[in-house]
Amino acid sequence: MTIPTPTVSLAANLGTGVFGNGLVQVFGASGTFTVPFGISRVRVRVWGAGGVSGASNGTSGSGGGGFAMKVVDVSSGPTVAVTVGTASVGATGGTSSFGSFVSATGGVGAVASATTVSAGGTGVGGDINFTGGSGSIPSGTDNGGSGGVAGVFGNGGTGSVSTTVVTTRSGNSGGGGGGSGGTAGSGLFGLPTSLVPSTSLDSIGTGAGSATLATSATNGGGGPGGTSSTGFGGFPGGGGSHAATLGVFFSYGLVIVEY
Repeated sequence: MTIPTPTVSLAANLGTGVFGNGLVQVFGASGTFTVPFGISRVRVRVWGAGGVSGASNGTSGSGGGGFAMKVVDVSSGPTVAVTVGTASVGATGGTSSFGSFVSATGGVGAVASATTVSAGGTGVGGDINFTGGSGSIPSGTDNGGSGGVAGVFGNGGTGSVSTTVVTTRSGNSGGGGGGSGGTAGSGLFGLPTSLVPSTSLDSIGTGAGSATLATSATNGGGGPGGTSSTGFGGFPGGGGSHAATLGVFFSYGLVIVEY
């Protein structure tokens, strides 16, 4: 699936501004980018998919997807293959890529009673590369929350346990880490999602994590710990809790091409 989207209002991009003609093509699934006539350079943003927990009890949080951005010379060929990472229960998130030019790996899916954190994915080959937030390990009866996706402003927020304050939930991070029924990570610079401009491509992956099993993370934030059929990681690339398979697509990756 590809969604060509002519855009004329990208001046609101918080840090990157408008690229080229201000046109955008969004890939929510793998496909092919056909180089438009007269275009020799594009700017590509790739987000890897989040990992999703494969266990419901005593589980650690999963890692968020990585992020990379790169200006690519596309004058050598008429098309470029685009891969968008997918997610599934109990698995590491898939890698997203734009040809062989730039990619972002997915976060690690958590397992039951883990003693090491599930790492976030990372950007590879970009002009900028950031790493998704890691999940947290269980503590007593508390499950670990999942990490947020990385974004243009930095690494994803780390997941937390419900009794633990998340020290990396704000600042220059992508999504906030999901709590396990308690404190969830904030979004970009610690701001509530409602205060982050939604018209900017730079805002993708800057949402907050989820604190409870009954709610889902927003815009790349980390999902809650434990088992839930309603609380998911945020799209794109947020680390996911153990949940019904209907929710794993919220942890899918994303590729955006500006030209």
